[in-house]
Amino acid sequence: MPDKNGKTSGRPKFKGKHYYNSFSYPQLSNTNIIKNANGRFCVNLPKIGLVPFVYNRPIPLGFQVKTGTVIREADGFYISFTIEDKTVPYEVVEIQPTVDNSCMY
Repeated sequence: MPDKNGKTSGRPKFKGKHYYNSFSYPQLSNTNIIKNANGRFCVNLPKIGLVPFVYNRPIPLGFQVKTGTVIREADGFYISFTIEDKTVPYEVVEIQPTVDNSCMY
């Protein structure tokens, strides 16, 4: 359907499987990392299932997995976990920016 000037909009662009290089799971947790029947570490990804991965660095005690990002590179797929530690204190910067201590052009 054309607009008031008579121009028609283009069709939506099809985004194939090679259009994106990564996708994220924003609600992963430590319970998604398990060992399968063969004793290999796997991550349970929603809508994909159990995916084996190389568990080369253990998650420290007290840390919690928050998100996971699956990244496609030239030599294969990688998964990156974002972890959080609740015991690290949240600090506020001592110097708060004001008009007096800010550099204005």
